[in-house]
This record gives sequence, C-alpha cells and structure tokens, in this order.
Amino acid sequence: MTREEKGTRLQVVLARYGLASRRGVVSMIEQGKVRVNGVVVREKGFRVDLPKDKIDVEGQALALPESSEKRYFLLNKPKGVMTTMQDPHAEKTVADFFHDIPERLFPVGRLDRDTTGLLLMTNDGELTFRLTHPKYGVPKTYRVKVEGLVTEAEAKRLEKGVHLEDGKTAPCRIQIDEKSQRDTQLTITIHEGKKRQIRRVFQTMGHWVTELERLSYGPLRLGALRYGERRELGPGEVRALMEMTGLMKAPKRSR
Repeated sequence: MTREEKGTRLQVVLARYGLASRRGVVSMIEQGKVRVNGVVVREKGFRVDLPKDKIDVEGQALALPESSEKRYFLLNKPKGVMTTMQDPHAEKTVADFFHDIPERLFPVGRLDRDTTGLLLMTNDGELTFRLTHPKYGVPKTYRVKVEGLVTEAEAKRLEKGVHLEDGKTAPCRIQIDEKSQRDTQLTITIHEGKKRQIRRVFQTMGHWVTELERLSYGPLRLGALRYGERRELGPGEVRALMEMTGLMKAPKRSR
C-alpha cells in the first residue's frame, strides 16, 4: 500500500491539533511552512502516518506542550462559533470560551459554524487522534431539523449509506421524531465524520438542514448545559473515553 492510499491527510492532522481552521492550515501547507520528516510538503492531500512521521510547522515540532495535567472539557457550542483555536476571519472561536485555562486546549473533531451542541476540548493528543480516527468508529448522535417531509423509505435509504463526492457514507441510524409537510425533526447517529456529512446526506434527498445539534459523542452526553457553557469531565467519563479507544482496558465483569 502506498503513502497515497494510507494514513491521514496532512491538513486534517494539523486542523485536529487546533493550529488553524482547515482553510488556514491549507494556506500554511501551500506556503511551504510545513515539513514532514524534514522535507517541505506543499501538497494539501499529502498523507501522514502518526506517530511514525515527524511533522514540524515553521520550525516547531508538532507536539503539544508538556502539561502536568491532562484536561478534558465539554462545551455546548453556540451557533456562529468557529471550531478552531485561531482564525483571523472569525468573529468568535471556541478558544474564546477557555481564556482562563492555562493548558493549550484544542477541539476533538469539528462542528461547522451553524451547528450547535457537544464539543470535546482537551490537551490529550493521543486520545484526540483516536477519537477522530475512522478505525474506532466513535458514535455521534445529532438532533436534525430539515425542510420538507422525510418519509420512512427515505430514512431507510439514508441509513444504508449514500454516495457523496468523497465516497459512500457508512451505515447510520435514523429515527423520525416529528414530521409534517413543512419540516421533519430526526435523531441520527453516525460513526464517521466526513465534512458537513449530515447536511450533504439529506441534500441528496432534497431536504435542506435548518437546525443541527450534536447531543452525544461516544459515552458523553450534552445534558442540561446551555449554549456557551462548559464543564470539566469527571474521572468516569475520561475512563470511558479511554476504554472506547483502547487506551485503557475495560475491567472484567465477574460472572
């Protein structure tokens, strides 16, 4: 298998580490600011294999600053906030909700500007990489409101996967909660994270998403947090994430 067929795209890795927005990291790559194993890479589709490949940006190794403590926060992201730690073009980013935290946090995965809900923030690089890697298939559940009436037949077709420009989506689970000729509210659980996936999936059936909120991420639940509020995860929640991604073995249950 060649490099082009394996690994993760370089811009995806850089965005995961919160260096900039996806648009920003692509610009950094095209400007020759990124090296992989000592060689300047200007191809935005270049794939890397962590932790084997060594990446540096503007002469600095891609590594989180050492911290005596790993921190894990759950944020209810409001609409209009960009999921990046820095973006000169954004009015507000998720970093604005963590100015008082000394550790350098970054988002786990992304929610687009108009999507609200559960966003995990941490300085644990290994956990972040595993949670966002397709191999681990971490389930994510969303509340979706779309224009028009979504039929049971349409929902079943979407559950089986649909073809998008970047490939066919994996099977998902869809539940119709409320429906009318005007709009439909659904709950959908997916196990992957293609860009704007849910919005694009419903568009294939002629339904435009008007509201999208993430309710859960793996074992984490949004709960009663209001928009813009955050809370630090408890030890049990962190352990559940570790067990889900294989960083910690689940205790054996006695029979």
